[in-house]
This record gives sequence, C-alpha cells and structure tokens, in this order.
Amino acid sequence: MAIEGGERKTHMEAQPQPLLTVRSISKIYRMGEVEVPALREVDLEIFESEFLVILGPSGSGKSTLLNMIGGMDRPSSGQVLFGEQDLTRASDRQLTLFRRHQIGFVFQFFNLVPSLTALENVQVATDIARDPLPAREALRIVGLEDRASHFPSQLSGGQQQRVAIARALSANPRLLLCDEPTGNLDTATGAQVMELLERLNQDRGKTVVVITHNALVSRMANRTAEIRDGRIVRLDIQQHRESARSLPW
Repeated sequence: MAIEGGERKTHMEAQPQPLLTVRSISKIYRMGEVEVPALREVDLEIFESEFLVILGPSGSGKSTLLNMIGGMDRPSSGQVLFGEQDLTRASDRQLTLFRRHQIGFVFQFFNLVPSLTALENVQVATDIARDPLPAREALRIVGLEDRASHFPSQLSGGQQQRVAIARALSANPRLLLCDEPTGNLDTATGAQVMELLERLNQDRGKTVVVITHNALVSRMANRTAEIRDGRIVRLDIQQHRESARSLPW
C-alpha cells in the first residue's frame, strides 16, 4: 500500500564526543581522623573547542576539580576519562605524559623563572613537548614577540601572564586549564588576558576551561558549570556568547 506524501524520515544529529569526561568523582582529604570532602559525586563533560567556565566561591571545590581534570591529583572515587584513557587508572608516568602533551596550565600566579628571559621561559615547555609550537611563534600569538629577551622583572603583570599563556600554548595542548587567570591583575589588564583566551578559543580552536569566582566571565562561555560545596549545582548553556571586549569590566 502506498503512503500518501511519501515516506517520512527522521534524522537525529550526532552528539559530539566529549574530549574529557568526569564521572561521579569525589575527593576526600583526611586531616588526622577528620575527613574533609572537597568534591561530591561530580559529573561533567568537556567538549572539543568549547569555552567552559567553572564558577564558584572560594572553597567550593573548583580548583580541586581542575586538579582532577588536569591529572595533577586523583579522585577518591569515580573516573576521569580523556577520550578512552582512564586517568584514574593511569600510572604516575602516564599522568606526567598526559599533562606534558595534552594540557596547558595557566595559574593566578605566573610561575615564571625569574632568571630566564620570556623566550627561555617558553622554551622550558617546548623542550619537553612532543609537537610544540616554536617558542617565538607562541610569543607572537600573545603579542609579546618584541619582549622575547626581557626578564620577568622587566615585564608588567599582564605581560608576565601572557608569557605564561604562551608557555602553556607552546606545548600545543588540546586543553587549556586556567585557574583564576586574572586574579593577580588589575581590571583592565585582566580584561586583556580574557580577550586573549577568547581569541585562542575562537581563532585557534583551543578548548579552554576557566576556573573563576567572577560571574561576569561566564557571559563569554559556551557553558557555565556552577559549583558549591563540592557539587555542580547548575549547568547553563549560553546561546549567545558575549565578547570579552563588550563586557563591563
């Protein structure tokens, strides 16, 4: 029997595979006989080329979560998966290689070596990376090619943070993890740093995760995960991202 109007077909868009998956992780710190829960049954997915903000007050567990994502610490229970690799079952050597080749870290404190020039600070990362960007190219991307021979003491706070970002970028990581990257900067300089992270995400396709207590930053994100008392209490999808330059810093 013929069906009037022809056969109806439905199509479902394929869901993107997460770059990194956090499955029901908890972290408990023990201080003598006292147990202090830092994370409680947290689930989270991070997708390729997204800008994700993890938002929460001090002590909420957001930095602990970043440490788990970045392979710097292990959860008390649960799983962290990078693609098919189970980081919770990885050896210390495997975690070292994961951090070295897949993750770029940017912290509130710049952690530059004071006796090395900007170029040499970036080369610290390129010397051990598997497929690095040239150090001068990384400095060019962050707008500091002309400061390559300057020492950290000769650079402003914003310039030092940009060197730190160049160092993280130079290893050509798939995931940039930024823990309060503007926390040690004045407002105007912090806005410039966020604009740089936005460009790395949008123009170079880098997956960027920003840990912050500043709710304004969430307006730049594809998604915002709000964390309180060790739990993700809300996950928002941003339909229309705002540019760093447009925000009222």
